[in-house]
Amino acid sequence: MGKNQKELTRRNFLELVAAGAAGAAVSGLGVPSAFSAAAKAAPAKAVIPKRGGTLKAGVGFLIQTPDPQRYGGGWARIHMSFIYEGLTTPTSLAERELALKKKGGAALTDVQPMLATNWQIEKGGTRYVFHLKKGVKFHNGKEFDSGDVEWSWKRIQDPAHRSHARKFLTLFLKSIETPDKYTVVANLTQPYGGFLMANSWPHTPILPKDCMPKGAIWGETPTFKPAAAGPPGTGPFKLVSFQQKAEAVLEAHREYRIPGLPYLDRVILKVISEPGPQTMAVRAGDIDYASQVDDQWVSQVMAGKDFFKVQNLEKEGLGVLTTAGLPFNILLNSHPEKGNSPFKDERVRKAMDHCLDRAKIASTLWGRLGIAIGQGFDPKDSPWGFEDIGYSEYNIPKAKQLLKEAGYPNGVDITFSIDPAWGKQDLLAQVVQQMARPAGFRIKIMPELGVQYWNRLRTMEYHMLHFHLGGEDPMGFYYGYLHTDPVDPWKGRSPVLGIKDPEMDKLLDEVAAEDNFAKRKQLFKKVVLLSQEKAYWLPYVSVVGAKVWTRKLKNFKPLNYFTAEAALVEAWLDV
Repeated sequence: MGKNQKELTRRNFLELVAAGAAGAAVSGLGVPSAFSAAAKAAPAKAVIPKRGGTLKAGVGFLIQTPDPQRYGGGWARIHMSFIYEGLTTPTSLAERELALKKKGGAALTDVQPMLATNWQIEKGGTRYVFHLKKGVKFHNGKEFDSGDVEWSWKRIQDPAHRSHARKFLTLFLKSIETPDKYTVVANLTQPYGGFLMANSWPHTPILPKDCMPKGAIWGETPTFKPAAAGPPGTGPFKLVSFQQKAEAVLEAHREYRIPGLPYLDRVILKVISEPGPQTMAVRAGDIDYASQVDDQWVSQVMAGKDFFKVQNLEKEGLGVLTTAGLPFNILLNSHPEKGNSPFKDERVRKAMDHCLDRAKIASTLWGRLGIAIGQGFDPKDSPWGFEDIGYSEYNIPKAKQLLKEAGYPNGVDITFSIDPAWGKQDLLAQVVQQMARPAGFRIKIMPELGVQYWNRLRTMEYHMLHFHLGGEDPMGFYYGYLHTDPVDPWKGRSPVLGIKDPEMDKLLDEVAAEDNFAKRKQLFKKVVLLSQEKAYWLPYVSVVGAKVWTRKLKNFKPLNYFTAEAALVEAWLDV
């Protein structure tokens, strides 16, 4: 990303066309390089979009509460991608794949403008000046301006709101300036290579100033009882109904900043927690789009086909896009007091690491879709992954010896907290239980759903807990969970894991300060290797996922966006 961002993106392009020409405009690919290629091609026959209709989409979960600055994660992003926007957006799936093929991601432009038109990076990387789009309306009719950005940044920075992006966004944020309605300035204490990504919509969705009282969290604070279903955003759809365990209903935002979009009138996000029933529903036409799909079915229909491309399943009457999923990971509680965890001893953590036969787990549970890994970024999907970093060998004698050295010659009792509603965690836990038993680990599996599971994670009342890694930048999970945090409730230890490692802190601070991609990646490699050496957590598999839609859904081009669901802004139903 240049220091003066002025690149034309797909969204910028769409904003330049009149509503009547929208059908022709959306027929091109969503990356700058594709526009030049499209210009050389023969003009395509104009397609007239159909307006109206309700799209029904299956989701495994809904965001825990409708507050997008509180929660992140994969399921939250599906919800957010319809409703909220940030100053930036991560570059599209197509452009990211292209960049990975060129110099391992060094050619990647990490983000593109969204609510910002452009920006300058000044004073050696310690000052970011964002110029904002004009005339953008929130769902409540308020015009978007610099005050909304300032309020959102400060709200996320306040530990009282427990924002998932607090460290990522505001770790080095010193002061904020709003010289006019359409300019906002962030002054940082040091250069920060992750700041533009931290301002993307998955991490920092912009909300209208004062839409919540200080200290309140939408849907969690009993004394705050708003009339609306969720906070207003600037995205193409607005939330009108929210039942966390059942469905969310979205309606088109008819003052959306891109003329003519969206085409759909409504989207219903319907909770179907298991991939099997969700697959059956989209195949039967009961829903139009499935965000999680049964892996055995995916393996069958994708036999002989390439992954990570849109495929048309003629016999099924379906479209499918296989995508790289977040790497799955087993967290080990290293806190010296919370959770009464034996994993506060490095030798016990290493012993568990040697009990995982990752290749066998991947092939047994996911077949062709499972890729054994030992790091938090899959090198086939992310520029932050490393082809030359593997994982620890499966070695039961070594694990037994490590337990003995740690004072457990007769074995040790361990609890394994899982949420069986996603990631085949129930089966995974049983496989790990059997693999680790010969070394002396007596694992009690503790299945918990939703709030119970997340509370155990936040309070560190666990021994082992199944989770995920990945993201767009090392400042997400790696900095967020491996670096110490002085605020409550962490009090000088790292969130969730409870570690205190000065060497890790130093390395992560160096990663944060470096803005050159190649240098930053080499520093991050040291972080990955140190986390493996200390066995702070145990990444074990990256699973290919899939998005599936019916033939009724037209003009759906998921590769043109960072998340497939965001592409529904340009799609319509042919019924």
